[in-house]
Amino acid sequence: MIPRQDAEELAKKLTRAAEDVSADYTEEDVIGEEDFSSQLCGRLKETLRDFKTNTMVWQVRTAESEKGFARIRARTLHKVVEEPLFGADIVMTIEAVGSNFEVKKGFLAQAKRLEQGKRLNTRDYNQLKKQCRDMLAVTPASFVFLYSTTGVTVVSANAVVSQSKQDLWKLKIWDLFVLFLDFAICWVGDTRLQTTSRRSLDDLRVAFDANAAIEVAGKPKARKTATRRRRQIEV
Repeated sequence: MIPRQDAEELAKKLTRAAEDVSADYTEEDVIGEEDFSSQLCGRLKETLRDFKTNTMVWQVRTAESEKGFARIRARTLHKVVEEPLFGADIVMTIEAVGSNFEVKKGFLAQAKRLEQGKRLNTRDYNQLKKQCRDMLAVTPASFVFLYSTTGVTVVSANAVVSQSKQDLWKLKIWDLFVLFLDFAICWVGDTRLQTTSRRSLDDLRVAFDANAAIEVAGKPKARKTATRRRRQIEV
C-alpha cells in the first residue's frame, strides 16, 4: 500500500480541494451536482499539479462529459420531459506505483447538495436512491458526497438505499479526509475501476456513465544523483 505519511499528505490535499469547491458553493459559484463534479476536476488538477509528498510525486488527469439529457415521453401527461442521463457524478481512481507496492482501484460518487438539518423532497430522495442502486449495481465502493455551506460529508450508497427516511443526516456519515485516507491505504476501493492499456480515462467515464472521471497518479520522487568532485591536490 501507499506509505502512511504519503497517504495522509495526499488525503489532506484532496480534502482541501473538495472543501474549496464547497466554499465556492457558499459564494454561489457552484450551481448544481454537474457543476460540482466539473469544479472538483478543476480544483484537483490545480491543487495536485506536481504535488510532492514524503516519497511520491502526484498528478491528476480528468475526463469530463458535456451535460446530456434523455428525452422521455410521459405516458399519462403526453408530453416530453428531460431527465439527466447520468447515474453517477464521479468515478475516481488512483494509480500509484512504488518500489514495493502497486495500487490501482477506484470508487463511484454521487454529489448531492443538502444543508445540514434539511431533508430532500420526495422526488429528489427517490431519484438519489435510484442513483445509488445504479452505482451499487456496478460496485459496492459507491458513495454520496453531501456538499453544503459547511463542507463536504460522505454517506455510503448502501446506507441510502437501506433506509426509508428522507433525513440523510441521520445516517452514519464519514469525514471526507477519512474516505480519502482509507482510499489511499487500500481500505476502500474497487480494483475493477481502473484504466488499462486498452481503456482510457474517458472510456472509463463512459463505461460507468459518469459526469467526470478523475485519476490521481503517483510515482516515486526522482532520486538526486550526487556529483562527486575530484579535488586536485597540488604537491
